[in-house]
Amino acid sequence: MKFNLAISPLNIAKRLTLGVVVLTILSVIFATGNYVFGYNPEWTKMLNLDREMNFPTWYSALMLGFASFLLRAIALGKALEHNRFYPQWKLLAKIFVFLAIDEVLSIHEILIIPDLRKALNLPGIFYSVWVIPGIIVVVIFLKKYWKFTQHLPKRSRFHFMLAAMLYIGGALGMEMVGGLYAHLQGKQNIVYALIANLEEVMEMMGIIVFIYGLLYYMGKWQDNFQLEVKVTGVNSNSQSCLVE
Repeated sequence: MKFNLAISPLNIAKRLTLGVVVLTILSVIFATGNYVFGYNPEWTKMLNLDREMNFPTWYSALMLGFASFLLRAIALGKALEHNRFYPQWKLLAKIFVFLAIDEVLSIHEILIIPDLRKALNLPGIFYSVWVIPGIIVVVIFLKKYWKFTQHLPKRSRFHFMLAAMLYIGGALGMEMVGGLYAHLQGKQNIVYALIANLEEVMEMMGIIVFIYGLLYYMGKWQDNFQLEVKVTGVNSNSQSCLVE
């Protein structure tokens, strides 16, 4: 069996962005209801961008997983071409798998240790202690991938760098801003809720820009990018299809 599936990077980005817009509006409405009008039923937490294990969390995790899938597909293609940057593409795919898992399980929050922050007398911007190793990891990553970004086409390099600035700016930058505000004014107020929402929106928009950039890169790299899907173990005659 064979069929062709046309993928539009712009249409996918628009649809993913629409999901972010809807989730953001609902989250802001419920945050306002909570801190301004005292309306805070338990079910609203399922749509709170600053909560874990809810709809926004899984939405972000699925987008990260999709980005990892695209990176893996590119890595396989680069391996067939014996491209020298194949290891970097492969590592990126693994990094996004970890980010997807971390989005759901919040592994990085293990490093949020208030007693450690107090013991080290850290300033308010390091309210969330995990941002310190996070900054170190980002610096190492940028250093490792500098040559990789230079081999990319100019437009793709712009897409990837914009995605990184949005995602890192949200995950680290706004986390530090939110941490400083929480240190001074606490978390149980509308201002902190809006800062936390902005942080999550920046992260999700960074992922969307990256997905768009990956699809754009794939389209420019290969006129017809073929992905063969095989289903085995169901019956004696395995089926396959090609997605171009």
